[in-house]
Amino acid sequence: METTTVQKAVSGIISDATGMTMPGVSVVIKGTTTGTITNIDGFYELSGVSEGDILVISFVGMKTQEIVFTNQTALNIVLAEDTIGLNEVVAIGYTTRKKGELTGSVSTIQSDEIAKTSNKDLAKSLAGKVTGLIVADRGGYPGDSDMTLLIRGKSTLNNNSPLILIDGITASSFSHLSPQDIESLTVLKDGAAAIYGARAANGVILITTKRGKTGKPQFNFSSSVNIASFSATPDVMTSEQYAIYNNEIAERNGTALPYTQDDIDKYAAGNDPNYPSTDWSDLTFADSAPEYRSSLSISGGNENVNYFVSGDYMDQTGMYESGDLKFKQYQIRSNIDIKLHEKFKIGLDLSGRFGDRKEPSVEASYIYKHIYTNEPTQVGIYPNGLPGWGGENGANPYVMSSDEAGFVKKTDNDLRGKLSYDWNLNAITDGLKFKGFASYRRQNSDTKSWYTPWTTYQYQQGTGEYVAQESFSQSGNERILRESFWKFDELMLNGVVHYSKTINDDHNISAFAGYEYFSSEERSFWVEKKGFPTADHSELFAGSVDGMQSSGGSSEWGRVNYFGSLSYDYQKKYFVDMTIRRDGSSNFGESKFGTFPGVAVGWAINKESFMDNISWLSALKLRASWAQMGNDRITGFQYLTKYSYGGTDWNRPNSYVFGTPGVQYNSYSSDVLPNKDVTWESADMKNIGLSFSLFDYRLSGDVNYFYQKREDILVDQAASIPNFSGLDASKLPDMNIGKVDNFGWEFELNWKDKIGAVDYNFGFNLTQAKNEVVYMSEAADVPDALKREGHSMDSYIVYPTAGIFKDQAQVDATLVKKDNTVPGEPIYLDTDGNGKIDSGDRIRTYDSNVPEIQYGIHGGVSYKNFDFSFLLQGQAKAKMLVFFDQLGAKPDYVFNERWTPENRDSRYPRAFVQDDSFSGNQSGNANNFQGADFWLHDASYVRLKEVSLGYTFSEDKIKFGTLKVFARGFNLLTMFSDVYDLGLDPEASGYNNFKGSTYPSLKSYTFGFNLSF
Repeated sequence: METTTVQKAVSGIISDATGMTMPGVSVVIKGTTTGTITNIDGFYELSGVSEGDILVISFVGMKTQEIVFTNQTALNIVLAEDTIGLNEVVAIGYTTRKKGELTGSVSTIQSDEIAKTSNKDLAKSLAGKVTGLIVADRGGYPGDSDMTLLIRGKSTLNNNSPLILIDGITASSFSHLSPQDIESLTVLKDGAAAIYGARAANGVILITTKRGKTGKPQFNFSSSVNIASFSATPDVMTSEQYAIYNNEIAERNGTALPYTQDDIDKYAAGNDPNYPSTDWSDLTFADSAPEYRSSLSISGGNENVNYFVSGDYMDQTGMYESGDLKFKQYQIRSNIDIKLHEKFKIGLDLSGRFGDRKEPSVEASYIYKHIYTNEPTQVGIYPNGLPGWGGENGANPYVMSSDEAGFVKKTDNDLRGKLSYDWNLNAITDGLKFKGFASYRRQNSDTKSWYTPWTTYQYQQGTGEYVAQESFSQSGNERILRESFWKFDELMLNGVVHYSKTINDDHNISAFAGYEYFSSEERSFWVEKKGFPTADHSELFAGSVDGMQSSGGSSEWGRVNYFGSLSYDYQKKYFVDMTIRRDGSSNFGESKFGTFPGVAVGWAINKESFMDNISWLSALKLRASWAQMGNDRITGFQYLTKYSYGGTDWNRPNSYVFGTPGVQYNSYSSDVLPNKDVTWESADMKNIGLSFSLFDYRLSGDVNYFYQKREDILVDQAASIPNFSGLDASKLPDMNIGKVDNFGWEFELNWKDKIGAVDYNFGFNLTQAKNEVVYMSEAADVPDALKREGHSMDSYIVYPTAGIFKDQAQVDATLVKKDNTVPGEPIYLDTDGNGKIDSGDRIRTYDSNVPEIQYGIHGGVSYKNFDFSFLLQGQAKAKMLVFFDQLGAKPDYVFNERWTPENRDSRYPRAFVQDDSFSGNQSGNANNFQGADFWLHDASYVRLKEVSLGYTFSEDKIKFGTLKVFARGFNLLTMFSDVYDLGLDPEASGYNNFKGSTYPSLKSYTFGFNLSF
């Protein structure tokens, strides 16, 4: 028997709680594109509605309603005001709170925003989205998370990493997580983090994963393909430019020219294979590389059991032309909630991450070094396809970046299990409950590194033969197999008693007290063999026992924590939060325990009677907090005497030789002296903030000022110990004597509204964070101009200059200069006034490569089934070193923008070689740059960090669910950047040649779909 669905029309008036009719209200049949909007009188009429359809009524600033249609023809609707965002539940330490009731500085990103990212590294995708969060993408090497992640900048001379908790369990990173698994991400930036005590000083990031909700099973499948390439790639000198540049160096030094004009002409012509112009970067790297990701989740439940189960697969190919750099990752997650009794629930969470990376055995830094130190005048690949010699010992990066030089295979696993409970104790007293969990975490990695020399060729012009040459890296010219294993186990027990009560509808009290226990242990082992007769058997049995090496070690760690919180508010108008935590850690000796208090207050000013007549003000709240927190991320057991065992340094032997022939017996010797008083860093944090919403919550904003005094920072004393003391400074323990101040402000502004059928939103956020070293151990004879005290932690030492000498007349007119200075060299300033240019003229800058300012500008528009969003992210007040003096192919701007008699107004000096005493590094240490100040470049930039365009096919079109197709981009455009204009990445830590950026950040284009049913 055929059933016919009867469709009807429904109409009515939509008004607010005061009876005022509302034009522009959207009325849509859920899961379809069928809908309408109210006219100027608040009237709507909608046809094609069937019994059981759900009508979704929405308007900016009002609570969205869903009404089931029951064949009525008239339906009047009253919409209630929605305090947008203020009722949003936010995860904070060991509990949750409505956003409108927060007294601390807390930022949150919800699941829909997180899911929009196209970046495979979740942490990097947060750049520009959260005030106070400083994110710098330092590189895109597959399987690594090369980045700087800071909350409100740097505050210590040691580890500045924030505490990361995933569902309450500690984690070293969250970069690997699947975006589709995350419900919310919360950043605690001030006293709100104080409940985490000795681990809270650097801020806290809380990640909550999704859980099942009561209802029929919901399936969600998403899949995407990414096309990635480097975000910045410098053009390098051609052989012609390289020859001219080196001839200019020889001419300046008075030596024979290495290249004749005939050589230069042949390099320029490019038609003689004996005169190549090899771009080693272009030869080694691919133009792009694919990435794939697919995720599937199933969620649902009933009144007794709820579940969320997911799986995620990711496949990345690196940017090597060989294709021999690959990373694959598999993730599974199962979050199950079971109601065993009306008053007792348990949760069982299981998750696993399995990573598998294969890469060439030659270190990436060595490959990258030879991409830019090999000369362009050398052959990379001969016309017949044979690889050329390249450089040092046959260091051809095209070959070294392939498995011709061996391989490294690494598998790493991260398994987590959590059993939680929630016991309602209302039978004892209303508002009492006991919650807690036991979790176990196991991480392990297994690495197999097989290194083998490779073959390159040199062409003999006389015979026309290609002669094979054995080639090798710094690891040597014999095959090496090294296998290593690492394992980490952690047990965590948590129990918290919660209590809440409302008295006379005016007084709201909530409190909790808890206990935590941590124990962990770590173990590692490695073995290495050489002497493999062939490359056919990369197994330990095939190696020689001669020269075999092995080592291993283990460590353990523990912590006990007691903590509590008391919160009170009166009529949701006046708020007080107090927290206290007492932590005990095995890192410390006689003073294992420390106490960390915090207090925060809030005042909802808009709820005062004197604000009643201000109709445009929706919410206004003043907040202030103070807290003492700690940072215990130090090497453990510094309170005990340490001993060194064995070793091969015969200048300082730690062994004895007995018998004939001699047999070496290792011995113990005391190492660093103990510091029995070693303790955690202490942070005194103050914050004052103002949150506001205007115009029916269309405009919202937040402003914060913060000041942190960090003391008891563990620092090395060696610099302050004079040589004449006779003490071995390397044996002295670190002491808690360092001091750093960190201060700044945050600003956030958002607008959300609707025009007809178009929803749109725009927002802006900005963070300014500065740090200043107040005290650290420095040598007594360090001049005031060079001391780190009073400067940023990462400040530079430079020689101040007044530009470049344009001509000989300017050289002659300058009284104080370096002897034998010629035009095209730096005009150094005599800052100490001693009449000469020397090391006394150095100064310490107030700049660093950590941006003082970072900001984001975001927006989005949706119309019917289309949606579009973008994110611009930028930074300012940062300087980075951009300096190239190595042999080989430098970036071509070094050639094009150098001083020459035809280019006297250049920014950069004449051609010069490494260790040049005029234009080069003056420190004598290639890893410690101290040169002219013009080598520091403004690291400001603006990037189109993310852009997304999507279209959703509703259920009435595809019948069984909703399908969204999308195109997204990441790092697509970089603007207003001096560094990027040179072909370099402004997010890199710096360029002392290419030591600070071995594998740049990536830009990508993503195409994919999301299917839900």
